[in-house]
Parts: sequence; C-alpha cells; structure tokens
Amino acid sequence: MHVPTNFSENNFDSIIDFIAANPLATLVAQTSDGIEACHIPLFWHNDHSQYGKLYGHFARKNIIYQNALASTSWLIIFQDSGHYISPNWYPTKAKTHKEVPTWNYQSIHIQADINLIEDTDRLKWVLGKMTSQQETISDSPWSLEDAPAAYIDTMCRAIIGFELTIEAVQAQFKLSQGKVEENIAGVINGLNELNTEHAATMAHKVVKQNGYHSRR
Repeated sequence: MHVPTNFSENNFDSIIDFIAANPLATLVAQTSDGIEACHIPLFWHNDHSQYGKLYGHFARKNIIYQNALASTSWLIIFQDSGHYISPNWYPTKAKTHKEVPTWNYQSIHIQADINLIEDTDRLKWVLGKMTSQQETISDSPWSLEDAPAAYIDTMCRAIIGFELTIEAVQAQFKLSQGKVEENIAGVINGLNELNTEHAATMAHKVVKQNGYHSRR
C-alpha cells in the first residue's frame, strides 16, 4: 500500500497493540478462481521470530484455503473504521480556505505464508488463545472447558486452523500528522464537540499520536 512518510508507523509494539484491539482481519488470496477475500478474527503470537505469527481458523466450507495458489503469499489487512475530518475544524481554513475534507484512519497490511492446522490439539490451542483474548471483556470469561468435550470435538471437525508466517509489515496511522498545532487542536476539539463515542475515540488517537498535551 502507499504509505506517505508522515503516516508511516514503524513501532512494532504499537502495531501489535492495534491488531489486538482490531482483531477482525480481511484475508486476501490469489486463487484458481481469481482474487478472493474473507473476514476472520486473528491473534498474534510471539514465537521469537522476526515478526511472530498470526493464527485463526476457517470454516471447512470456506473454499478459499482450498483454492489459494500454493506459490503465492496472502495479504492480511487490519483496520479501524476511522473518522471523517471536516476542513471547518481547521482554524487556518477561515484565513486561507485552502483546506479540504479528509479521513483519519489506521491500517496494517501484512504479507504472509499460510500453513493449515488439522491436528485437534493444536487447533484447540488456537481456539483457546483466541477465546481468552476476546473474553477479557467478561467478568466470567467463557472457555472451551465450559462446553461438553464431545461438543467441542464435533465443532472442531467443522473448521480448520491456520498459521500465518509474517514476511512483511506495512502500517499507516493517519491521525492528522503534518498539520500545524492549531489545526491539530481544531481536529481534537471538532471531534469532541460531536459528542459521540466514535469521535471521542478518534480524538484520543489524534492526541496520543501527535503528543498534543506534551506541547501545551
């Protein structure tokens, strides 16, 4: 993907934190039927290689993994929903009118090779790790042990796990970088004035990315 220098994110810890917070990925593969995509939650695991690995599972009826060309890598995309940024929020717009609408967002593109996981114990490890990551929202987290073992075994026969060996990572965090300080402040204020959780989240991201408070 095209990543302008201002928006390039190279801090791998920040990238992994973003993946954990936005686990639903778009997986894109070159297949015998052309380009196909599917949407699957993934988790990152540190295996002490350069980039670590990603794990998830397909429904066996999802033929993307059957049709994917063996000689090609997969593209994995993580992104947030972003937020519209109005030029009216820039104080300099009132002076010059030389501002246009834009969209703030974060996106990560990963190139990876895929290995399927059919071993039941290994597949249960994938399911357990994914579940424990997502169940942190609950005061009484659900786990595989909460369901009958025979039922889990039946469900496992309907899916196939996979491991993604990461080859390359590109990250773009477009959060009003490169704007003068008064315009960054204007974006933060404009988002907060919308009084929505979505806008407040983006305002927080702009503050954090630009170190806004540290310069006040």
